[in-house]
Amino acid sequence: MEALKYLCLITAVVTQLTGILFLFINIHIAAILFIIYGIALIGLLIVFIKNRYDEKKEDDEHDYRDY
Repeated sequence: MEALKYLCLITAVVTQLTGILFLFINIHIAAILFIIYGIALIGLLIVFIKNRYDEKKEDDEHDYRDY
């Protein structure tokens, strides 16, 4: 899960920066890069939500408030 999170994060950063650069060179390639950037952001969001859900589930299993 950590590897996927880092892969999505690096992909998002690299495609955003190259997309901005390609706005001045070739608009079609820039559009494709921004689409890839959006997909990477959606993937990163899904990974963060799943990670938070797993942490919440683990916290609920180790809940000792009802002593």
